[in-house]
This record gives sequence, structure tokens and C-alpha cells, in this order.
Amino acid sequence: MHSVGILTEHFVKWGGGVDFIRLIIKGLSTLNTEENTKKVKLYILIPKRLKFKTKFKNIVKIALNNCFNSKFVIQKEIDIPQIIKAFKEVDPNIVICHYNDLDKDLKEQVIKNKIDFIIPAFAPLPNNFPIPWVGYLYDFQHKYYPQFFPAAELTSRDKEFAAMLNTAQTVIVNAKAVKIDIKHFIGKTIAKVVSLPFCPVLNPAFFELNVNLAKYNLPKNYFVISNQFWRHKDHFTAIKGFKLFLDGLENKNIGLVCTGQTHDSRFPNYFDEIKDLINEFGLAEKIFILGYIPKNDQLQILKNSVAVIQPTLFEGGPGGGAVYESVAFGIPSIVSDIPVNKELDDETVTFFKTGSPEDLAEKMKMVFESPKKQYSPQELIAKNNKSLVKLGTEILNIFNDNKIVN
Repeated sequence: MHSVGILTEHFVKWGGGVDFIRLIIKGLSTLNTEENTKKVKLYILIPKRLKFKTKFKNIVKIALNNCFNSKFVIQKEIDIPQIIKAFKEVDPNIVICHYNDLDKDLKEQVIKNKIDFIIPAFAPLPNNFPIPWVGYLYDFQHKYYPQFFPAAELTSRDKEFAAMLNTAQTVIVNAKAVKIDIKHFIGKTIAKVVSLPFCPVLNPAFFELNVNLAKYNLPKNYFVISNQFWRHKDHFTAIKGFKLFLDGLENKNIGLVCTGQTHDSRFPNYFDEIKDLINEFGLAEKIFILGYIPKNDQLQILKNSVAVIQPTLFEGGPGGGAVYESVAFGIPSIVSDIPVNKELDDETVTFFKTGSPEDLAEKMKMVFESPKKQYSPQELIAKNNKSLVKLGTEILNIFNDNKIVN
């Protein structure tokens, strides 16, 4: 049996990162149900000082805002108990290990718990780290859209990516497109790069989910976007497309719901620009911006929706987190046709031309007027389990490549 340490540092700082760790937990845990054989024991490694660091940074930001009339955004504190709960919902048998975010303390936890292997490391671990580890690399957005990044971040990303790819024995990525980009932008690397298979994330509790959404005052029919309000998510195209879609309807009693954090640190005025566009189009009563909401609320909104819209200009994995969920639950999604998204191969997915409000409006009309196919829970669970076994097996193959033995 393998004892696997799942390293959560950096990933617990945003919703998509938490979902990615949940996916790894689920993929590996599923292997334990195959043929009634216990193949892995999972240790979830969580840094202790995350909350302190966030609080300290917020104190500094508040002081700067008060003294110099700055506009630093106060970061929401990380709710570690809630994150642990989210992990245990996937597998109640995981072991939670807290460590001071120092390499020395991480090593002690590894030795104490007899962990064989660590995955995924967001940054390279030290050369003398006592066990094999697998690195993680997200995407090359900064190469395609350098205008979205300050010069210093462009340089730091290049250095960090090169360091990871020339230090780790194996690096995982979320898409074949990222693996191709590594070859294109980096060239030959020491690390073997493994693209994880697309794996929809299904929680069986979804079928019994019945959250009261009255507090949001949503219309009966709506499309939903579940993205952070970052510029590369391209809410502009979605809003323009929604306006064209509404213009073509006689009965305009349909809305667009947007969930996700509303601040882009690189473009602090971006959200205001979105609100200005909504007001310019007279859509303030049709577009519902809910911000960052509880996960079950977000899933209930997804469950009740006509379809998910994913207008993104760039992603590190096919469709982004919202589409992983919509595919898992059999909910239609309308997705931009960037290369990474074209890796999606599911009948619930409809593609539109990236950046084209006209094509998006056409596809929204098509989906809206088509009967919504109903899937049984058994169908969706069977499909999801097949994907999870494939994911878990791929990770076990990485263990074997790194000479992990039973």
C-alpha cells in the first residue's frame, strides 16, 4: 500500500485550487474501492501559518490604504476548518497533517507518518528532501497574454517554471495543451511531464441537493458563469453575447447569474468596467452578480441553470472548474473554442468562437430552445467513476516511474 502525502500549500488559497486537491483525493480514493483492495493511504499536508500570513498582509494593506489613500484589496482570510471539511467530504478516511510552512517541519511530518511520496508540489522541494515528489505547473497564460501581467511577474514565472521543470523528476499538468506549451516555450527538460486525464468532479450528494436560493431572488430561467472576475475570463464577451441573445427573444424573462470573486489584483478597475457595461446595456435587472458564495449554493445554482457559459480566453485545464462540474452533472455548457477547451469530449458541451458575442448568442439560443437531456444518477456516477479510476491509475503510474514500491 502507498502512503501518499498531498501537499496543499498554495492550492488552498483559491477555490479552483481546493477543487483540484479534492479531485486528486477522489481519484486516489476511488482506487481503494476497486477489487476491495486498499491501495493508498492519504495524508493531507496543510501549512499552519496561512491564516496568520493573510491577517498580517491585511494589516499592512489597511495601514497603507489609510496613510497613503492606496487601494489595496483586503484579502479574505482562509477558512482552514471549512477547507478540511471539503476534503473530508471526498474521503472521510484521509489523515490531516498540519505543519509549520518550513521545509524542516514538512520533512519531519513525512518521516513521522512514513509517507512514501508527495504530490503536487507548487514549488520545488529541497534537493535533500527524503522522499520522491511530483511537481505541478499550471499554464502559460503569461506567454499568450503578457499584457495581463506586470513585467516583474513575467520574469518570475519564467524562472519558477524553468526551476520546476529542471528540478522535479516528474511534473503534472492539467491538459495536453500545457504539455505542448512546455515543449514550445521551454524545450528540453529534466522532468517528465504528465498531462492528467480530464476528470469531471461528481459528488453524489448533488442529486439530493435542495438548497433554498430565495435569498438571491433569481429568475426561473438563467445561464450561469462561475468564474473569478479576472480579465482573461472575458466576462465582456459573455455580457455582450447575453445582450444579443435577449434582443432576439420575445419573452425576455431569463437572467445571467455570475458567481466568483469580483476583484482582479492585476486590473483593479476591471469589475467597475463590467458594471459600467451592464448599466450601459440596461441589464442591471437581468444580470445577477453574487460574488463568492457557499459551494452548495453554487452547485444548486448550477443544477437549476439552463447551461453554464465559459467564455474564457485561457485555461490551464479543459473548461476550467465550472465545466468539470457541469460535465459531471450532465448540465449543458457553452464553452470558448480555445485549444485546451477542445480537449473536452462530451455531448453536453457546445463550443462557440472565442471572443465572439454573436456566435455565443447563437449558441445560447440553440441550447435554450433544445430539450434538456436528463441523465439518471446511475449513468452519471458510472461515467464519473470510470474517469476517476483512469485518473487514479495515472497517478499510481507516476509512483511506479519514481520507483515507489509496496
